[in-house]
Amino acid sequence: MKYLSAACLMFASAALHAQSAIIRVDNTLAISRANETVSVSWAELQRLIPTLTAGVVRVFDVERREIPSQAVDDDGDGTIDALIFQGTFAARETRHFTVDAAAPGRKYEAQVAVRHDVPRDDIAWENDRTAYRIYGEGLKKTPQAMSSSGIDVWNKKTRALILDKWYEKDHVASYHIDTGEGADFYDVGATLGNGGTAAWARDTIWRADNFKAWRVIASGPVRAIVELKYDPWDAAGTPVSEIKRISIDAGANVYKATSIFTTPRGGAIAYAIGTVKRPGMVGTFSRNNSWAWLTGWGVVVAKTGGHGEMGTAVLLKDSPVLKWEEKFDHYLAVSVATSGVPVVHYIGAGWTDSGDFPTPQSWWHYLDEMAQRIDSPLAVHVEPVRP
Repeated sequence: MKYLSAACLMFASAALHAQSAIIRVDNTLAISRANETVSVSWAELQRLIPTLTAGVVRVFDVERREIPSQAVDDDGDGTIDALIFQGTFAARETRHFTVDAAAPGRKYEAQVAVRHDVPRDDIAWENDRTAYRIYGEGLKKTPQAMSSSGIDVWNKKTRALILDKWYEKDHVASYHIDTGEGADFYDVGATLGNGGTAAWARDTIWRADNFKAWRVIASGPVRAIVELKYDPWDAAGTPVSEIKRISIDAGANVYKATSIFTTPRGGAIAYAIGTVKRPGMVGTFSRNNSWAWLTGWGVVVAKTGGHGEMGTAVLLKDSPVLKWEEKFDHYLAVSVATSGVPVVHYIGAGWTDSGDFPTPQSWWHYLDEMAQRIDSPLAVHVEPVRP
């Protein structure tokens, strides 16, 4: 029998601890946070765990249950920015997790997806709660030829991913008819839809054409990211272009949209973001938090069997908002960006028949709490494992 010296045991212990780190996560809010994404600096993790790679990383809770995680390049520059995973936190709760340099013990089921549909040139994205789509240049070459930068909403009753299934379904039936999972009951047309952006000049909106280019940056399992490019369009004599990056996480009824507007002259760019107003809808604006929100709530259009009631919403920083408008059949926030500098919005939808939002008040409450969660991210601390 061979015996290890004390020095060897100390070396083995140090090597083991070099393969792990402790993540302390604090919920600083007096509200619970379900299905919240925890984002940990990848550079900080690699400093403590040099052997960490995108395919050799695993996250555990305090009971050593493996949690689905994702090494994500948030900006698409080819460098990993963060390790993300999700947890549920009670009010003011602190939780601890362990990150190991080890390959995942199982294949994680994706809860998010992005799809480019070739015949129509749509880009669609979804999580386990809702789905959305936006139109590309190719749509103008189909029988449904349309020029629109508006964002469509697909109502879901299932937590399963449906993009591939519904697009295939439309060849034989229609994704506008609910067969038990929900359906596309939302009409976008030549509007902003829910969360579309436009330049603002001479007290009116100047909309972009369909997107001209796209790229998928991440495809799950926790977060999906897609980037869209809009060629310059005219805004009262000034050309404006936009790059829009959409980032959707599992477990939430809102996703993050980052827009970079540019003009040749540079400087300030007034823009509008909003949600289309339908007959019977009630619009509500809130500035209770530093992240303000606007929403429309109303009965789902009854065509093709539409049912239930639906809320659509946009959240944005309150401080640069110039005014709130109810015009051009939209609920709008008019704000200002700087040419070449990103601005962030959160966009989402809720449906009574999903079972999550039985009343408009429950939807407004969700938006209020989401505004607080956006403004106060989880506090994350990376600590070495002590021998």
